[in-house]
Amino acid sequence: MTTHPVYSFAARRRLLGWACVLIGLAFAEVLVLAWVLTTLTLAALWVTLPLFTGAVLAARAMADSRRLLVHRELGITVGRQYRPLPSAGWWARFSTVLRDPATWRDTRWLFVDTTAGVALLTVPVAAFLAGVLGLLLPLVWSTLPAGASLDFPFGTTIHDTRSAAANGIPWGIFYLWFCWLITPVIMRWYGELTAVMLRPGPRALLAERVDQLTTTRTQTVDAQAQELRRIERDLHDGTQAHLVALGMSLGMVENLIGDDPTVRPLLAEARTHNAQAIAELRALIKGIRPPVLSDRGLVGAVESLAIRMPLQIDVDIDHAGRLSDSVEAAAYFTISEALANTVKHSGARRAWVRGRREHDRLLLEVGDDGRGGAVFVPGGGLEGVRQRLAAFDGTLEIGGPATGGTMLTIALPTAGASVVADPLPGGADAEVSTPPGPGSPVGGAER
Repeated sequence: MTTHPVYSFAARRRLLGWACVLIGLAFAEVLVLAWVLTTLTLAALWVTLPLFTGAVLAARAMADSRRLLVHRELGITVGRQYRPLPSAGWWARFSTVLRDPATWRDTRWLFVDTTAGVALLTVPVAAFLAGVLGLLLPLVWSTLPAGASLDFPFGTTIHDTRSAAANGIPWGIFYLWFCWLITPVIMRWYGELTAVMLRPGPRALLAERVDQLTTTRTQTVDAQAQELRRIERDLHDGTQAHLVALGMSLGMVENLIGDDPTVRPLLAEARTHNAQAIAELRALIKGIRPPVLSDRGLVGAVESLAIRMPLQIDVDIDHAGRLSDSVEAAAYFTISEALANTVKHSGARRAWVRGRREHDRLLLEVGDDGRGGAVFVPGGGLEGVRQRLAAFDGTLEIGGPATGGTMLTIALPTAGASVVADPLPGGADAEVSTPPGPGSPVGGAER
């Protein structure tokens, strides 16, 4: 039967050694704790702010080393959760560590470890020292001057080497046995105390999990957008080019055949089908991501879309820079579906698209002066749009202006979106995309 490592002789000896080391490290912890509190107290003096950040980083290093120790020696896993520090800027680093709950968790641990932690660690170390002193008491007594005496427990008095051996050795064996017995237990308690002080709370763990899921969702959406862009390029540069070349070849063959009544109609029909395939392929490419959206961004794409509509549409989208591909595509197709829905069902004479950025969100409004009546229907187009926006943590709400009609309010987060300068309008490949129908990436809206 294999002995558990914690209860083996080598493990007990190692744990006792670590107890001695940790008691010595407590003095360094006191210095770091005083460093943190002093620099924080003097935070009004700007020169101490970088010193506070350095003290916090020193405390984190100590906490990390203690997490590693209790995990390796005791098998206790202590979670680690710190907010990432900015790469530059002393004020940004100071404000980050100041607002980080883990900073105060580490500070609390330093205080508890230098008090209750040291008290726990002292028990096995004191028992070991008492045992060693008891075994060595006869040897020590032989070096004392004649007439020396020592009061021992239970009313026993030591006055010579024989009485020192008769009392010191049994007590030494008892203390060593007690140290052997209590060391794993005390160190386990110490590990649990360290875990309680340093482990993030349930709310912090939940927040970390939410951040992980948000990051994963964002990466998935961005990867999907990149894959769609790749498919679009492959269709545009590969399949479409082959179809165009095929059409040219058919035209050359038709010219070579001449007026053969048997072959010429077949070639003409093949050319017609080839032209239809090219037109459908171009419509598919535009449905994946309209070229005008890539060239001119969301504002230019919506303006081009409004020009093609058979009613007056006012576009007023006020935001600087470009958004990520996935966010731009989601906003564009939602606006496109809303305008197509307006044309088909509202009977409106005028519509408008307004947008602005507030902090880390893009707010859009698509309204008209038609008859209104748009609602969310399970399985319907608007419900499908709302569900697709939810993949970006976006929302879609239905309202109506005071004068009647319909107002769709769209909110999309832009946190983490790359921002670049808007390209000049009217790029080389600028095209106007027709509004997608029910088979578009966001589905057809219903009234």
